[in-house]
Amino acid sequence: MDVRTLLKKGLSIQVQHPGLLPDGPLTPALKAMSGLGEQGRPVSPVGDEVASLYARRTTHVAFMHTAGSGITPWRRLIILDAEYRGAGQTLSPERIGLVAHELTHLLQRDIAQRYYWPSGGLRPSLSRRWVGDSTNYMEVIAYLVGWTVEHDLIAVRAANPGLSQDTQEDYQRNLAAIRQRLATLAAADAHNATRLVVKTYSDNAVYRKNYRLENRLPDGRIPSGGWTSWLRQMGFSRKCVDHIFNTAAQSKAVFIDPTTFSI
Repeated sequence: MDVRTLLKKGLSIQVQHPGLLPDGPLTPALKAMSGLGEQGRPVSPVGDEVASLYARRTTHVAFMHTAGSGITPWRRLIILDAEYRGAGQTLSPERIGLVAHELTHLLQRDIAQRYYWPSGGLRPSLSRRWVGDSTNYMEVIAYLVGWTVEHDLIAVRAANPGLSQDTQEDYQRNLAAIRQRLATLAAADAHNATRLVVKTYSDNAVYRKNYRLENRLPDGRIPSGGWTSWLRQMGFSRKCVDHIFNTAAQSKAVFIDPTTFSI
């Protein structure tokens, strides 16, 4: 870790209180997620539900140097890069999607099933992290939410008739890539979905460590029931789940060959 950058960016811990108060540390991202289109309907049905769920919750938010990543180590706390303070969290659809991703992890941390959905608190173990334990299937579901929010917000920008051809083509390539990832995550092969997460972020030490452990377990720490039922248990509506599924259905899943992994 770059200690000098860490010290320069500092550390601040704030509390997001219920009600989307103007000075809330996550209010800019939550409002961006729940933005309305020309017809008065949410631009992102999934983002709108994330914002609705967190409008009723108290969440602690730490801003510090993370090299742009987000961390949800345990219940009721997320860590975002210091550059996400204020308007920094809404500079791009990708950043807004990352906030939605981390907030999905908080919903998972509240599920009372510590093998598949660990709370992240202290839990001594010979094979798992004592603090901040997680699974790659948790990542699958969080990426389903975060990437769908990102896709929705990019699609709005891509609909602008004043865009140059090059910009429009860039947007369309980005949208197609996100849909393909969503299709792979949403497919029936949950083990393949976890491999996509590791392949996409091959430099993520947590994902690699999870993969090494989970690859030795018969169930891979993947709960039965499928991602749709678990999103419902986290509080997302059928309409929201259908939107993720319909977005994913616009592309085809990609098989990630496990023999190509060098973890």
